[in-house]
Amino acid sequence: MTVPIHSFRDLRHFTLSLILLVAFAGIAGCGNDDSSGGLSSPPDWVVVPSGGLHATRATQTYIDNGGISSCVECHGADLSGGSSKVSCFGNPAGCHHGPVADWVGSPPAAQSHGVAAKKAPGSSGFASCQICHGSNFTGSTIVPTCLNTAACHGAGVASPHARKPWRGAPYTHATTDNANAPVCYQCHAYTGTANPNNPHVPPTPAPAGTAPGCINGTMCHNQAAAAPHITGSTWLNAGTGFHGTDAKSDLTNCQGCHGTPGTINFNGGSAPTACSTCHTASQAHPTDWEGLRTINGVTITHRTSGNLDVACAICHNTAGPGTGPDPSAPSCFSASFTNALGQARSCHSGSPAGESHLSPFDNTDHYSVGSTTFTANCGVCHAVEGTSPVSGAPLCTSCHAAGSPLTAANCTSCHVSPPNGGTGAAYANIAGAHAVHIALNSTGTPVTCDTCHNGLGTNTLNHYNRAKTRVPPGDVAFLAAYNAESGTAAFTPANRTCSNVICHGGQGTPDWQTATANAIDVPNACLSCHESGTSQYNSYFSGRHALHLDSSEFGVGLSATMKCKLCHDETKVNVSGHFQDLATPEFEQDPQETILPAVKYNGTSCDPQSGELTGCHRKENW
Repeated sequence: MTVPIHSFRDLRHFTLSLILLVAFAGIAGCGNDDSSGGLSSPPDWVVVPSGGLHATRATQTYIDNGGISSCVECHGADLSGGSSKVSCFGNPAGCHHGPVADWVGSPPAAQSHGVAAKKAPGSSGFASCQICHGSNFTGSTIVPTCLNTAACHGAGVASPHARKPWRGAPYTHATTDNANAPVCYQCHAYTGTANPNNPHVPPTPAPAGTAPGCINGTMCHNQAAAAPHITGSTWLNAGTGFHGTDAKSDLTNCQGCHGTPGTINFNGGSAPTACSTCHTASQAHPTDWEGLRTINGVTITHRTSGNLDVACAICHNTAGPGTGPDPSAPSCFSASFTNALGQARSCHSGSPAGESHLSPFDNTDHYSVGSTTFTANCGVCHAVEGTSPVSGAPLCTSCHAAGSPLTAANCTSCHVSPPNGGTGAAYANIAGAHAVHIALNSTGTPVTCDTCHNGLGTNTLNHYNRAKTRVPPGDVAFLAAYNAESGTAAFTPANRTCSNVICHGGQGTPDWQTATANAIDVPNACLSCHESGTSQYNSYFSGRHALHLDSSEFGVGLSATMKCKLCHDETKVNVSGHFQDLATPEFEQDPQETILPAVKYNGTSCDPQSGELTGCHRKENW
């Protein structure tokens, strides 16, 4: 094949267009009021490897401008930087088709670039190739030509596609989307005179001025081919072989025959059947297409549709809030929408790529999900484990590390209640000192999760965020009743210790996580919770405590704690009352109950010598 030069814009026209674009850039600039002198792009402008919004917009603008790229405004005539100082080719491995596997393969392997080129214009289509490779596909000093290249379509092949006849195996033009017809027309037009690039003269040539089409007599064909799908009731009615399943894989394919590509119409085209005859409100799909309702086993939803960035853009604004090509179609950035049936539906205000629910998803809709709800709704994007259907949608087990939340109920999908994991256990099932503290319930001190995790439990935002970040240790927030007299109860994550907790007399505690090995030995560690003076609710200050504990003659060689046991009975410490109602300032057990009988204490004096305590004094007032 040869490329007819007369079918392309001449250099002067193109140069003048670029001058106008540069002039406009000087007025409008590439940034905006929020760009601080640089470029500012909307959300999802660049997404790898799909291209994101900038790919879709670039192609559509190129078509709308009659083959002039809007990219040159900021990136320069050769797209190597321009006023933006950002080259479109600066990251060949990470941008454009760089990250796409097998973009150019060795024949007869499938060619990813060919498949993309044959799709409807969007982030794909032959027009998207022209933006970089030129309107006549001859390339530039930066990008290669698509013509007469041994490494691509073949030496001597002056076409931007496989060598002729390009209608058999392994490569064929028969699966090219009809919306590419304007680009095909550049070489294959039939205008009443012989065209060496069009060996198949249409039986009935189209009248002059007819818009290019694949089967309307403007190029090779004008006879309608057989429908590329089954027909009849099986095709029409929901079930196996249902047309909706095929249609939503790419609605642009439907419009190629049943509508007019480049418009919002699905009211009949080369095929007389109009989609809008049945789909009167939405033209090309069911009116209630947001949820996950099923008919005869077929799920009626747009959520599993294909080629969304192009197909949806036929009618909807897919780039941001506001109306799109069809003023009655909601933006894909709408938070909600009421359809023609009067049904209010939740959408995705962040973008079509965002969640169709709140984020963070901290409400009863999330916390009440069961197996049925998950399958019908959440499962469209998420999987419990393995790989989610939608890339980027987290697995349930990314938070629920111990098991599926659909089967492991009552906290156990993350941890046992209370946590009981030993050495090496995964967060959040870290036992620590949970069991010891829960055991206080049997002594008269009610302890629940909220005692130390007030406002941080299940169904709270704090709990949700902690489950997502999965950074130990867990958050701690004490009930106010557990503040010591010396200050507000607190937890220090760095060493996992508590301070100013009334239960411990305001004293510092052992490391929570190693508390089993460093546990407070209650009968032999009085001063771990009691200190001399009046700074704490349970401090000891009566009588001659200080005289005895500070004396070098009392309890010679014993620690201060062991000196306590010379007068107090350790067997009375763990009886009822000592650990009762620890959240109250009062001491429920009368301290006098713990004094050894041999001390002979009567409330005002003691006589330990008569009680036969070795080395003690005679009767003295306390």
